Amino acid sequence: MKSLITLKDRKPRSKRKIILPLVFILCASAWGIYYRLDVLAAAPSGKSLDNSADAIAAPENVERFLGLDKVEAFSHQRIPLESDAGKSSLDFVDLKLTEAIDLTIKTHLMSREAKERIEASLGRRWQSMSPLLPHLDAGVSQARTYKENLAALGFKGVDVIGPFNTFDARFRLVQKILDLSALSGFKAGIIDVDVARYGQELAHQKVILIAAMAYLDALRAQGAFKAAQANLELSERLLKQAKNQMETGIATNVDVARAQTRVAQDKLRLAQSSKYMHDAYLELQRATGLSYDSTIQLLNSLCFIKETMPPLKDALATADAGRIEMRIAKEKIRASQYRLYGVRAQMLPKLEFAGDYGWSGNEPDYGGGSRPTGRAMFRVTMPLFEGGMIYGQSKEAASQKRQEEIYYDDLKRQVKEDVYMALWTIETSVEQVNAAGQVVELSQRELELASHRFSEGVGDNVEVVNAQTALEQARNEYIVALTQYHAARVNWYFALGKTDSFYLQDTTQNRSY
Repeated sequence: MKSLITLKDRKPRSKRKIILPLVFILCASAWGIYYRLDVLAAAPSGKSLDNSADAIAAPENVERFLGLDKVEAFSHQRIPLESDAGKSSLDFVDLKLTEAIDLTIKTHLMSREAKERIEASLGRRWQSMSPLLPHLDAGVSQARTYKENLAALGFKGVDVIGPFNTFDARFRLVQKILDLSALSGFKAGIIDVDVARYGQELAHQKVILIAAMAYLDALRAQGAFKAAQANLELSERLLKQAKNQMETGIATNVDVARAQTRVAQDKLRLAQSSKYMHDAYLELQRATGLSYDSTIQLLNSLCFIKETMPPLKDALATADAGRIEMRIAKEKIRASQYRLYGVRAQMLPKLEFAGDYGWSGNEPDYGGGSRPTGRAMFRVTMPLFEGGMIYGQSKEAASQKRQEEIYYDDLKRQVKEDVYMALWTIETSVEQVNAAGQVVELSQRELELASHRFSEGVGDNVEVVNAQTALEQARNEYIVALTQYHAARVNWYFALGKTDSFYLQDTTQNRSY
Protein backbone atom coordinates (compact mmCIF):
# COMPACT_ATOMS: atom_id res chain seq x y z
CA MET A 1 0.00 0.00 0.00
CA LYS A 2 2.86 2.32 0.73
CA SER A 3 4.27 1.88 -2.72
CA LEU A 4 0.90 2.49 -4.32
CA ILE A 5 0.39 5.60 -2.29
CA THR A 6 3.79 6.81 -3.22
CA LEU A 7 3.05 6.29 -6.92
CA LYS A 8 -0.16 8.16 -6.65
CA ASP A 9 1.53 11.00 -4.82
CA ARG A 10 4.08 11.45 -7.66
CA LYS A 11 3.51 14.14 -10.20
CA PRO A 12 2.74 12.87 -13.72
CA ARG A 13 5.53 13.36 -16.31
CA SER A 14 4.95 15.19 -19.50
CA LYS A 15 3.90 13.08 -22.49
CA ARG A 16 6.91 14.28 -24.48
CA LYS A 17 9.39 12.96 -21.93
CA ILE A 18 7.71 9.53 -22.03
CA ILE A 19 7.23 9.22 -25.79
CA LEU A 20 10.82 10.09 -26.87
CA PRO A 21 12.53 7.20 -25.04
CA LEU A 22 9.86 4.81 -26.28
CA VAL A 23 10.40 5.92 -29.88
CA PHE A 24 14.17 5.53 -29.52
CA ILE A 25 13.84 2.00 -28.11
CA LEU A 26 11.44 0.94 -30.87
CA CYS A 27 13.73 2.32 -33.59
CA ALA A 28 16.76 0.56 -32.15
CA SER A 29 14.87 -2.73 -31.90
CA ALA A 30 13.56 -2.42 -35.45
CA TRP A 31 17.06 -1.68 -36.73
CA GLY A 32 18.44 -4.71 -34.89
CA ILE A 33 15.80 -6.98 -36.40
CA TYR A 34 16.40 -5.50 -39.86
CA TYR A 35 20.13 -5.97 -39.64
CA ARG A 36 19.87 -9.53 -38.39
CA LEU A 37 17.81 -10.41 -41.44
CA ASP A 38 20.26 -8.48 -43.63
CA VAL A 39 23.21 -10.46 -42.28
CA LEU A 40 21.43 -13.73 -42.87
CA ALA A 41 20.84 -12.66 -46.46
CA ALA A 42 24.61 -12.46 -46.89
CA ALA A 43 24.84 -16.26 -46.98
CA PRO A 44 25.71 -17.57 -50.47
CA SER A 45 22.56 -19.66 -50.56
CA GLY A 46 20.41 -16.65 -49.77
CA LYS A 47 18.66 -18.57 -46.95
CA SER A 48 18.96 -18.37 -43.19
CA LEU A 49 19.90 -21.37 -41.10
CA ASP A 50 18.10 -23.04 -38.26
CA ASN A 51 19.30 -22.38 -34.76
CA SER A 52 19.75 -26.10 -34.26
CA ALA A 53 23.38 -27.21 -34.50
CA ASP A 54 22.36 -30.50 -36.06
CA ALA A 55 20.38 -28.74 -38.77
CA ILE A 56 23.32 -26.80 -40.20
CA ALA A 57 26.04 -29.24 -39.22
CA ALA A 58 24.60 -31.76 -41.69
CA PRO A 59 26.94 -31.63 -44.72
CA GLU A 60 24.15 -31.01 -47.23
CA ASN A 61 22.94 -27.98 -45.25
CA VAL A 62 26.41 -26.52 -44.87
CA GLU A 63 27.08 -27.01 -48.59
CA ARG A 64 23.79 -25.34 -49.45
CA PHE A 65 24.68 -22.48 -47.10
CA LEU A 66 28.07 -22.06 -48.79
CA GLY A 67 26.61 -22.48 -52.29
CA LEU A 68 28.77 -25.52 -53.14
CA ASP A 69 25.88 -27.46 -54.66
CA LYS A 70 25.42 -25.22 -57.70
CA VAL A 71 26.77 -25.36 -61.23
CA GLU A 72 29.38 -22.67 -61.81
CA ALA A 73 31.43 -21.53 -64.78
CA PHE A 74 34.75 -19.82 -65.20
CA SER A 75 36.43 -17.96 -68.05
CA HIS A 76 39.99 -16.65 -68.17
CA GLN A 77 38.71 -13.47 -69.80
CA ARG A 78 37.91 -12.22 -66.26
CA ILE A 79 34.22 -12.99 -66.69
CA PRO A 80 32.62 -13.59 -63.29
CA LEU A 81 31.05 -16.86 -62.26
CA GLU A 82 27.65 -17.55 -63.73
CA SER A 83 25.18 -19.91 -62.11
CA ASP A 84 22.82 -19.61 -65.09
CA ALA A 85 24.70 -20.25 -68.31
CA GLY A 86 21.56 -19.67 -70.35
CA LYS A 87 21.87 -15.93 -69.71
CA SER A 88 25.35 -15.76 -71.21
CA SER A 89 26.46 -15.85 -74.80
CA LEU A 90 29.67 -17.67 -73.87
CA ASP A 91 30.40 -21.04 -75.38
CA PHE A 92 30.49 -23.19 -72.24
CA VAL A 93 32.36 -26.47 -72.04
CA ASP A 94 30.32 -28.69 -69.73
CA LEU A 95 32.89 -30.83 -67.98
CA LYS A 96 32.02 -33.78 -65.78
CA LEU A 97 34.63 -35.66 -63.81
CA THR A 98 34.30 -38.71 -66.05
CA GLU A 99 34.79 -36.57 -69.15
CA ALA A 100 37.82 -34.89 -67.61
CA ILE A 101 39.29 -38.31 -66.86
CA ASP A 102 38.68 -39.56 -70.42
CA LEU A 103 40.26 -36.46 -71.92
CA THR A 104 43.26 -36.71 -69.61
CA ILE A 105 43.81 -40.38 -70.46
CA LYS A 106 43.83 -39.52 -74.17
CA THR A 107 46.17 -36.56 -73.95
CA HIS A 108 48.40 -37.08 -70.92
CA LEU A 109 52.05 -37.82 -71.54
CA MET A 110 52.04 -40.79 -69.16
CA SER A 111 49.29 -42.57 -71.12
CA ARG A 112 50.90 -41.93 -74.47
CA GLU A 113 54.28 -43.16 -73.28
CA ALA A 114 52.67 -46.30 -71.84
CA LYS A 115 51.08 -47.01 -75.21
CA GLU A 116 54.43 -46.67 -76.96
CA ARG A 117 56.05 -48.97 -74.41
CA ILE A 118 53.60 -51.66 -75.50
CA GLU A 119 54.72 -51.20 -79.10
CA ALA A 120 58.35 -51.44 -77.99
CA SER A 121 57.65 -54.65 -76.06
CA LEU A 122 55.95 -56.14 -79.12
CA GLY A 123 59.09 -55.36 -81.09
CA ARG A 124 61.26 -57.09 -78.48
CA ARG A 125 58.95 -60.10 -78.55
CA TRP A 126 59.50 -60.46 -82.29
CA GLN A 127 63.23 -60.26 -81.68
CA SER A 128 63.06 -63.01 -79.04
CA MET A 129 60.94 -65.17 -81.36
CA SER A 130 63.32 -64.75 -84.31
CA PRO A 131 65.82 -67.50 -83.28
CA LEU A 132 62.97 -70.05 -83.25
CA LEU A 133 61.67 -69.25 -86.74
CA PRO A 134 63.16 -70.30 -90.11
CA HIS A 135 65.77 -68.01 -91.58
CA LEU A 136 65.66 -67.98 -95.37
CA ASP A 137 67.84 -65.80 -97.55
CA ALA A 138 68.88 -65.62 -101.17
CA GLY A 139 72.10 -64.48 -102.78
CA VAL A 140 73.47 -64.00 -106.29
CA SER A 141 77.11 -63.39 -107.12
CA GLN A 142 79.07 -62.97 -110.34
CA ALA A 143 82.86 -62.71 -110.07
CA ARG A 144 85.75 -62.58 -112.55
CA THR A 145 89.18 -63.79 -111.49
CA TYR A 146 92.03 -62.53 -113.62
CA LYS A 147 94.81 -64.61 -112.07
CA GLU A 148 94.66 -67.46 -109.57
CA ASN A 149 97.79 -69.14 -108.19
CA LEU A 150 96.81 -72.75 -107.64
CA ALA A 151 100.22 -73.56 -106.20
CA ALA A 152 99.35 -71.35 -103.26
CA LEU A 153 96.32 -73.55 -102.68
CA GLY A 154 98.45 -76.72 -102.53
CA PHE A 155 98.24 -77.92 -106.11
CA LYS A 156 101.70 -79.00 -107.24
CA GLY A 157 102.76 -78.76 -110.84
CA VAL A 158 100.07 -76.20 -111.61
CA ASP A 159 100.92 -72.60 -112.26
CA VAL A 160 98.76 -69.52 -112.47
CA ILE A 161 95.44 -69.84 -114.26
CA GLY A 162 92.96 -67.29 -115.48
CA PRO A 163 91.18 -65.24 -116.32
CA PHE A 164 87.84 -66.98 -115.62
CA ASN A 165 84.31 -66.17 -114.35
CA THR A 166 82.42 -67.56 -111.36
CA PHE A 167 78.62 -67.42 -110.94
CA ASP A 168 76.51 -68.54 -108.00
CA ALA A 169 72.80 -68.06 -107.17
CA ARG A 170 71.49 -69.75 -104.04
CA PHE A 171 68.69 -70.01 -101.46
CA ARG A 172 69.78 -70.77 -97.92
CA LEU A 173 67.60 -72.06 -95.08
CA VAL A 174 68.47 -72.37 -91.40
CA GLN A 175 65.96 -73.73 -88.88
CA LYS A 176 66.69 -74.37 -85.21
CA ILE A 177 65.17 -77.62 -84.01
CA LEU A 178 66.27 -77.59 -80.38
CA ASP A 179 67.41 -74.44 -78.56
CA LEU A 180 66.16 -74.18 -74.98
CA SER A 181 67.93 -70.86 -74.48
CA ALA A 182 66.03 -69.24 -77.36
CA LEU A 183 62.76 -70.79 -76.16
CA SER A 184 63.21 -69.30 -72.68
CA GLY A 185 64.02 -65.92 -74.18
CA PHE A 186 60.82 -66.07 -76.24
CA LYS A 187 58.71 -66.84 -73.15
CA ALA A 188 60.34 -63.92 -71.34
CA GLY A 189 59.47 -61.70 -74.31
CA ILE A 190 55.80 -62.71 -74.09
CA ILE A 191 55.76 -61.79 -70.41
CA ASP A 192 57.36 -58.42 -71.21
CA VAL A 193 54.36 -57.62 -73.43
CA ASP A 194 52.00 -58.46 -70.58
CA VAL A 195 54.04 -56.27 -68.25
CA ALA A 196 53.82 -53.39 -70.72
CA ARG A 197 50.04 -53.78 -70.96
CA TYR A 198 49.75 -53.85 -67.19
CA GLY A 199 51.95 -50.77 -67.20
CA GLN A 200 49.43 -49.04 -69.43
CA GLU A 201 46.65 -49.88 -66.97
CA LEU A 202 48.79 -48.56 -64.12
CA ALA A 203 49.47 -45.39 -66.11
CA HIS A 204 45.71 -44.96 -66.59
CA GLN A 205 45.20 -45.35 -62.84
CA LYS A 206 47.79 -42.67 -62.15
CA VAL A 207 46.34 -40.40 -64.84
CA ILE A 208 42.89 -40.80 -63.27
CA LEU A 209 44.46 -39.75 -59.99
CA ILE A 210 45.99 -36.70 -61.67
CA ALA A 211 42.73 -35.75 -63.39
CA ALA A 212 40.68 -36.20 -60.21
CA MET A 213 43.07 -34.10 -58.15
CA ALA A 214 43.10 -31.36 -60.82
CA TYR A 215 39.28 -31.39 -60.87
CA LEU A 216 39.15 -31.25 -57.06
CA ASP A 217 41.64 -28.41 -57.00
CA ALA A 218 39.48 -26.44 -59.44
CA LEU A 219 36.41 -27.10 -57.29
CA ARG A 220 38.29 -26.02 -54.19
CA ALA A 221 39.47 -22.84 -55.89
CA GLN A 222 35.94 -22.19 -57.07
CA GLY A 223 34.56 -22.69 -53.56
CA ALA A 224 37.22 -20.42 -52.07
CA PHE A 225 36.38 -17.73 -54.63
CA LYS A 226 32.66 -17.95 -53.84
CA ALA A 227 33.44 -17.79 -50.11
CA ALA A 228 35.59 -14.71 -50.73
CA GLN A 229 32.70 -13.11 -52.62
CA ALA A 230 30.31 -13.87 -49.77
CA ASN A 231 32.82 -12.49 -47.26
CA LEU A 232 33.11 -9.24 -49.22
CA GLU A 233 29.34 -8.91 -49.42
CA LEU A 234 29.10 -9.46 -45.69
CA SER A 235 31.82 -6.88 -45.01
CA GLU A 236 30.00 -4.31 -47.13
CA ARG A 237 26.78 -4.97 -45.22
CA LEU A 238 28.60 -4.59 -41.91
CA LEU A 239 30.15 -1.36 -43.16
CA LYS A 240 26.69 -0.10 -44.04
CA GLN A 241 25.48 -1.03 -40.58
CA ALA A 242 28.40 0.78 -38.94
CA LYS A 243 27.68 3.93 -40.92
CA ASN A 244 24.00 3.79 -40.01
CA GLN A 245 24.90 3.23 -36.37
CA MET A 246 27.22 6.22 -36.45
CA GLU A 247 24.47 8.40 -37.93
CA THR A 248 22.17 7.45 -35.08
CA GLY A 249 24.92 8.20 -32.56
CA ILE A 250 25.42 4.61 -31.41
CA ALA A 251 28.74 3.91 -33.21
CA THR A 252 31.87 6.02 -33.64
CA ASN A 253 34.28 6.80 -36.44
CA VAL A 254 36.54 4.04 -35.16
CA ASP A 255 33.81 1.47 -35.81
CA VAL A 256 33.37 2.75 -39.37
CA ALA A 257 37.12 2.76 -39.99
CA ARG A 258 37.37 -0.78 -38.64
CA ALA A 259 34.59 -1.93 -41.00
CA GLN A 260 36.23 -0.14 -43.94
CA THR A 261 39.51 -1.90 -43.20
CA ARG A 262 37.68 -5.19 -43.22
CA VAL A 263 36.16 -4.42 -46.63
CA ALA A 264 39.61 -3.61 -48.04
CA GLN A 265 41.04 -6.85 -46.63
CA ASP A 266 38.23 -8.90 -48.16
CA LYS A 267 38.76 -7.24 -51.53
CA LEU A 268 42.40 -8.29 -51.35
CA ARG A 269 41.44 -11.86 -50.45
CA LEU A 270 38.94 -11.91 -53.31
CA ALA A 271 41.68 -10.91 -55.76
CA GLN A 272 43.99 -13.57 -54.33
CA SER A 273 41.32 -16.25 -54.59
CA SER A 274 40.62 -15.17 -58.17
CA LYS A 275 44.30 -15.68 -59.02
CA TYR A 276 44.30 -19.08 -57.35
CA MET A 277 41.17 -20.11 -59.24
CA HIS A 278 42.71 -18.92 -62.51
CA ASP A 279 45.79 -21.08 -61.90
CA ALA A 280 43.69 -24.09 -60.85
CA TYR A 281 41.60 -23.93 -64.00
CA LEU A 282 44.75 -23.61 -66.11
CA GLU A 283 46.08 -26.80 -64.50
CA LEU A 284 42.79 -28.56 -65.25
CA GLN A 285 42.89 -27.40 -68.88
CA ARG A 286 46.52 -28.50 -69.11
CA ALA A 287 45.66 -31.96 -67.81
CA THR A 288 42.57 -32.46 -69.98
CA GLY A 289 43.97 -30.88 -73.13
CA LEU A 290 41.13 -28.36 -73.38
CA SER A 291 41.73 -24.99 -74.98
CA TYR A 292 43.00 -22.34 -72.60
CA ASP A 293 40.44 -19.92 -74.02
CA SER A 294 37.47 -22.15 -73.23
CA THR A 295 34.88 -21.28 -70.61
CA ILE A 296 34.64 -24.34 -68.38
CA GLN A 297 31.54 -25.24 -66.44
CA LEU A 298 32.09 -27.95 -63.84
CA LEU A 299 29.13 -30.29 -63.47
CA ASN A 300 30.33 -32.05 -60.33
CA SER A 301 30.66 -30.56 -56.88
CA LEU A 302 32.55 -30.89 -53.63
CA CYS A 303 29.40 -32.00 -51.83
CA PHE A 304 29.94 -34.66 -49.18
CA ILE A 305 29.48 -38.30 -50.21
CA LYS A 306 29.22 -40.89 -47.48
CA GLU A 307 31.44 -43.89 -48.16
CA THR A 308 30.76 -47.31 -46.67
CA MET A 309 34.10 -48.78 -45.71
CA PRO A 310 34.54 -52.55 -46.10
CA PRO A 311 36.17 -54.63 -43.36
CA LEU A 312 39.92 -54.27 -43.24
CA LYS A 313 40.49 -57.94 -44.14
CA ASP A 314 38.34 -57.64 -47.25
CA ALA A 315 40.04 -54.38 -48.22
CA LEU A 316 43.48 -55.97 -47.98
CA ALA A 317 42.36 -58.92 -50.11
CA THR A 318 40.88 -56.55 -52.69
CA ALA A 319 44.07 -54.52 -52.83
CA ASP A 320 46.23 -57.63 -53.14
CA ALA A 321 44.16 -58.80 -56.11
CA GLY A 322 43.42 -55.42 -57.66
CA ARG A 323 46.66 -53.49 -57.41
CA ILE A 324 48.26 -53.52 -60.84
CA GLU A 325 51.70 -53.00 -59.31
CA MET A 326 51.38 -56.44 -57.71
CA ARG A 327 50.62 -58.06 -61.06
CA ILE A 328 53.53 -56.28 -62.69
CA ALA A 329 55.90 -57.39 -59.92
CA LYS A 330 54.75 -61.00 -60.23
CA GLU A 331 55.16 -60.98 -64.01
CA LYS A 332 58.62 -59.48 -63.72
CA ILE A 333 59.65 -62.32 -61.40
CA ARG A 334 58.39 -64.83 -63.99
CA ALA A 335 60.26 -63.06 -66.78
CA SER A 336 63.50 -62.96 -64.77
CA GLN A 337 63.10 -66.68 -64.05
CA TYR A 338 62.83 -67.48 -67.77
CA ARG A 339 65.85 -65.31 -68.51
CA LEU A 340 67.83 -67.22 -65.90
CA TYR A 341 66.74 -70.49 -67.52
CA GLY A 342 67.76 -69.13 -70.90
CA VAL A 343 71.25 -68.19 -69.75
CA ARG A 344 71.84 -71.56 -68.15
CA ALA A 345 70.49 -73.36 -71.23
CA GLN A 346 73.31 -71.89 -73.30
CA MET A 347 75.50 -74.66 -71.90
CA LEU A 348 73.23 -77.31 -73.45
CA PRO A 349 73.55 -78.69 -77.03
CA LYS A 350 71.70 -76.94 -79.85
CA LEU A 351 70.34 -78.74 -82.89
CA GLU A 352 69.59 -77.00 -86.16
CA PHE A 353 68.96 -77.80 -89.81
CA ALA A 354 70.78 -75.94 -92.61
CA GLY A 355 70.41 -76.33 -96.33
CA ASP A 356 70.87 -74.46 -99.58
CA TYR A 357 69.95 -74.89 -103.22
CA GLY A 358 70.94 -72.89 -106.30
CA TRP A 359 72.93 -72.66 -109.54
CA SER A 360 76.69 -72.54 -109.83
CA GLY A 361 78.97 -72.16 -112.84
CA ASN A 362 80.95 -69.68 -114.90
CA GLU A 363 77.97 -67.82 -116.35
CA PRO A 364 74.28 -67.52 -115.36
CA ASP A 365 73.05 -69.44 -118.42
CA TYR A 366 73.20 -73.15 -118.90
CA GLY A 367 75.78 -72.79 -121.64
CA GLY A 368 78.08 -71.02 -119.26
CA GLY A 369 78.40 -74.15 -117.18
CA SER A 370 75.73 -73.36 -114.53
CA ARG A 371 74.33 -76.47 -112.89
CA PRO A 372 71.88 -76.98 -110.01
CA THR A 373 73.70 -77.57 -106.74
CA GLY A 374 72.61 -77.87 -103.13
CA ARG A 375 73.19 -79.44 -99.76
CA ALA A 376 71.39 -80.27 -96.52
CA MET A 377 72.74 -80.99 -93.06
CA PHE A 378 71.89 -81.25 -89.39
CA ARG A 379 74.26 -79.49 -87.07
CA VAL A 380 74.74 -79.91 -83.31
CA THR A 381 76.73 -77.32 -81.36
CA MET A 382 77.60 -77.00 -77.70
CA PRO A 383 79.95 -74.50 -76.04
CA LEU A 384 82.87 -76.02 -74.16
CA PHE A 385 84.72 -72.96 -72.98
CA GLU A 386 83.66 -69.38 -73.66
CA GLY A 387 85.90 -67.50 -71.22
CA GLY A 388 83.34 -67.31 -68.37
CA MET A 389 80.75 -65.38 -70.39
CA ILE A 390 77.87 -67.75 -69.62
CA TYR A 391 78.85 -67.97 -65.96
CA GLY A 392 78.83 -64.19 -65.63
CA GLN A 393 75.49 -63.89 -67.39
CA SER A 394 74.05 -66.55 -65.10
CA LYS A 395 75.14 -64.69 -61.96
CA GLU A 396 73.67 -61.46 -63.31
CA ALA A 397 70.33 -63.10 -64.20
CA ALA A 398 70.11 -64.80 -60.79
CA SER A 399 70.77 -61.49 -59.04
CA GLN A 400 68.13 -59.78 -61.17
CA LYS A 401 65.59 -62.42 -60.17
CA ARG A 402 66.39 -61.96 -56.47
CA GLN A 403 66.02 -58.20 -56.85
CA GLU A 404 62.55 -58.64 -58.36
CA GLU A 405 61.58 -60.93 -55.47
CA ILE A 406 62.85 -58.41 -52.90
CA TYR A 407 60.88 -55.65 -54.60
CA TYR A 408 57.74 -57.81 -54.61
CA ASP A 409 58.03 -58.53 -50.87
CA ASP A 410 58.48 -54.83 -50.15
CA LEU A 411 55.57 -53.95 -52.45
CA LYS A 412 53.24 -56.25 -50.52
CA ARG A 413 54.02 -54.36 -47.35
CA GLN A 414 53.61 -51.06 -49.18
CA VAL A 415 50.17 -52.07 -50.43
CA LYS A 416 49.09 -52.97 -46.90
CA GLU A 417 50.42 -49.65 -45.65
CA ASP A 418 48.50 -47.81 -48.38
CA VAL A 419 45.26 -49.52 -47.37
CA TYR A 420 45.78 -48.85 -43.66
CA MET A 421 46.71 -45.22 -44.27
CA ALA A 422 43.90 -44.58 -46.77
CA LEU A 423 41.32 -46.08 -44.42
CA TRP A 424 42.57 -44.06 -41.46
CA THR A 425 42.74 -40.88 -43.55
CA ILE A 426 39.15 -41.27 -44.74
CA GLU A 427 37.89 -41.78 -41.19
CA THR A 428 39.84 -38.74 -40.02
CA SER A 429 38.61 -36.66 -42.96
CA VAL A 430 34.99 -37.47 -42.15
CA GLU A 431 35.55 -36.22 -38.61
CA GLN A 432 37.17 -33.07 -39.97
CA VAL A 433 34.23 -32.39 -42.29
CA ASN A 434 31.75 -32.82 -39.45
CA ALA A 435 33.78 -30.63 -37.11
CA ALA A 436 34.24 -27.96 -39.78
CA GLY A 437 30.48 -27.94 -40.40
CA GLN A 438 29.84 -27.35 -36.71
CA VAL A 439 32.38 -24.54 -36.72
CA VAL A 440 30.51 -22.89 -39.61
CA GLU A 441 27.24 -23.10 -37.66
CA LEU A 442 28.71 -21.76 -34.45
CA SER A 443 30.56 -18.98 -36.25
CA GLN A 444 27.37 -17.92 -38.01
CA ARG A 445 25.49 -17.87 -34.69
CA GLU A 446 28.30 -15.91 -33.05
CA LEU A 447 28.16 -13.32 -35.85
CA GLU A 448 24.38 -12.99 -35.47
CA LEU A 449 24.68 -12.40 -31.72
CA ALA A 450 27.57 -9.96 -32.08
CA SER A 451 25.72 -8.03 -34.79
CA HIS A 452 22.62 -7.87 -32.64
CA ARG A 453 24.61 -6.55 -29.68
CA PHE A 454 26.22 -3.91 -31.86
CA SER A 455 22.88 -2.89 -33.37
CA GLU A 456 21.48 -2.47 -29.83
CA GLY A 457 24.37 -0.17 -28.96
CA VAL A 458 25.74 -2.45 -26.23
CA GLY A 459 29.32 -2.17 -27.54
CA ASP A 460 31.50 -1.39 -30.52
CA ASN A 461 31.93 -3.60 -33.58
CA VAL A 462 35.11 -5.35 -32.39
CA GLU A 463 33.02 -8.40 -31.54
CA VAL A 464 31.39 -8.21 -34.96
CA VAL A 465 34.72 -8.09 -36.78
CA ASN A 466 36.10 -10.95 -34.69
CA ALA A 467 32.99 -13.03 -35.36
CA GLN A 468 33.20 -12.16 -39.05
CA THR A 469 36.82 -13.32 -39.14
CA ALA A 470 35.85 -16.58 -37.47
CA LEU A 471 33.06 -17.16 -40.00
CA GLU A 472 35.34 -16.47 -42.95
CA GLN A 473 37.94 -18.85 -41.58
CA ALA A 474 35.26 -21.48 -40.91
CA ARG A 475 34.04 -21.25 -44.51
CA ASN A 476 37.54 -21.74 -45.86
CA GLU A 477 38.28 -24.57 -43.45
CA TYR A 478 35.12 -26.40 -44.47
CA ILE A 479 36.04 -26.15 -48.14
CA VAL A 480 39.55 -27.40 -47.35
CA ALA A 481 38.13 -30.26 -45.26
CA LEU A 482 35.81 -31.30 -48.09
CA THR A 483 38.67 -31.24 -50.58
CA GLN A 484 40.88 -33.30 -48.29
CA TYR A 485 38.04 -35.78 -47.77
CA HIS A 486 37.59 -36.33 -51.50
CA ALA A 487 41.35 -36.54 -51.95
CA ALA A 488 41.34 -39.24 -49.28
CA ARG A 489 38.60 -41.04 -51.22
CA VAL A 490 40.70 -40.92 -54.38
CA ASN A 491 43.67 -42.36 -52.51
CA TRP A 492 41.40 -45.02 -51.02
CA TYR A 493 40.27 -46.19 -54.43
CA PHE A 494 43.85 -46.07 -55.69
CA ALA A 495 45.01 -48.15 -52.72
CA LEU A 496 42.42 -50.79 -53.69
CA GLY A 497 43.42 -50.67 -57.35
CA LYS A 498 40.04 -49.25 -58.37
CA THR A 499 40.75 -45.62 -59.07
CA ASP A 500 38.28 -45.63 -61.96
CA SER A 501 35.47 -46.15 -59.41
CA PHE A 502 35.96 -42.70 -57.89
CA TYR A 503 33.05 -40.32 -58.40
CA LEU A 504 31.70 -36.95 -57.27
CA GLN A 505 28.17 -35.70 -56.80
CA ASP A 506 26.51 -34.59 -60.01
CA THR A 507 25.01 -31.11 -59.79
CA THR A 508 23.25 -31.05 -63.16
CA GLN A 509 19.90 -31.55 -61.46
CA ASN A 510 20.40 -28.11 -59.86
CA ARG A 511 20.89 -26.30 -63.16
CA SER A 512 18.32 -23.67 -63.95
CA TYR A 513 18.29 -24.19 -67.71
